[in-house]
This record gives sequence, C-alpha cells and structure tokens, in this order.
Amino acid sequence: RSANGWYEPSTKSKLPNDRHGHGTHVTGTIAGLNGIGVAPEAKWIACAGCPAGSCPQTDLLACAQYITCPTDTDGNNPDCKLAPHVVNNSWGSRRNGDTWYEASIQAWRKAGIIPVFSNGNAGPGCGTVGVPGESASVIGVGATDSADLLASFSSKGPVPNRTLIKPDVSAPGRLVRSAGSASDTAYATFSGTSMASPHVAGAVALILNANPGASYDTVYKLLATTADTASLKPSGANCGGVSDSKYPNNDFGYGRINANKASTTKPAC
Repeated sequence: RSANGWYEPSTKSKLPNDRHGHGTHVTGTIAGLNGIGVAPEAKWIACAGCPAGSCPQTDLLACAQYITCPTDTDGNNPDCKLAPHVVNNSWGSRRNGDTWYEASIQAWRKAGIIPVFSNGNAGPGCGTVGVPGESASVIGVGATDSADLLASFSSKGPVPNRTLIKPDVSAPGRLVRSAGSASDTAYATFSGTSMASPHVAGAVALILNANPGASYDTVYKLLATTADTASLKPSGANCGGVSDSKYPNNDFGYGRINANKASTTKPAC
C-alpha cells in the first residue's frame, strides 16, 4: 500500500529497501503472486525493524508503534485507521522470560491487530522457544519440512518456568521458495521459523477475508481446530511431559496449519 505503507526508523528512507533479503522473502510468502504467497491479493505495509541484519530494540519498538498507527516515511502524520489486521514478526531472541515487547503486543491486541511470531531457531532441545514468540498473547509458529517432520532447528516449548505450550501451530519453514531481493523477478530459498510465521500470517489474512472483523480468539480457534496432524511425523519427544504424538504439544503445537480449511470453516457461535 502506498499511503503510509513504509517506515524505516533508523534512516527515514523514502523508498522501501531490503539489504539482506529476509523481509522480501517473508513478504512474498504472505502476499506474493505466482504461487508463492498464501494470500496473494492481500495489501501489506512494512517497517524495517532489522535494517542491517541486527534488530535494535529501539527500531523494533518504533515499528510496533508504526504498525499501530502507520505514519509517513518521516514518522509523521500517523493514521490509526490504516493499521493492518495482522502483523507478521519473523524475529526474536533467546532471552526467555524477557517481557520488554509485551506492552507493544498488548497495544496491538487492544487495537484489533493479530500478532504472529516465529518461535525461534534454537532447536532441537526442549524449552528453547524464544521471545516474544513465547508470549501467551501471540500466535507462535514452529517450522516443518517437506516430509512433515519438525525442522531440526525449530524451537520447542514449553515456555520456561511456565506450563504454556509453544508453538501454537506449525507451518512450512525449511527450504521455502519465495521472493528474492536481487531483482524484481528474483526468487530465493530460505529456511527458518521466520519462513513458517508468514505462512500463518497469510492464513490469518484469508480467515479475516472470509470472516471480516473476526476476533483474535476466533482466528486462533480456527487455526487450531483445522490444523493437520495425521501426516505429521513425531520423533518421540516429550517436552514438558507432553508426547509429541498428542496435540497440542511442544513440538508442533496444534499441528501444521491448513489455510484452506481454516478460511472455509464457519466459526463456532
């Protein structure tokens, strides 16, 4: 979207840019054409919270505010009516229990914005889920591969010092082909829970298109109750005392999302 559709806190750049390809790849998975995007007709905006590979907290917090009330490229003229319905966050850290981003998450929730976060790439051990993906107020996403195994790098729950199961759901995250930043026609293949999270964000967009105004709880329930489990291949893990052959668990969550079923199933009254 052109109006208030791009913000880079560190440089106030006028033109959208991507210096390492991560954001381009993620956005392609959400809304790309030619079969790579989950919701190819979705409108999107972007904020560069990780401009050079690292993710300064100041930039991430500025982006959180931008998502709540999008501004122009100089950070002026905020218009909360232009806020997105769902926000993908393909970033995180291993500082378990750190709540520095929680106020931003709660602001999104209060504004009706559904937050989706990658679960982290610190697997295969138990209790390796990162922040903010471990928050009880976000949809945390783990990564599967083409064989329906949990990707070896995908972080697992439970949330340390709590019994909260994470991830909430899983999605493809290994060797994902999407848009590349080398040119306007480039493709690239990346792996990570960063690649899984935008699949879920795209599915959320489809659900909201089918059910305008649906709440976070409604969207969450649709993703969870329609997730595929039969084809998944448990490894015998028992993280948090929960077998990975029972769902939800701390490997796959409720299972691998099924975007078609989630967006065509009528929400329960």
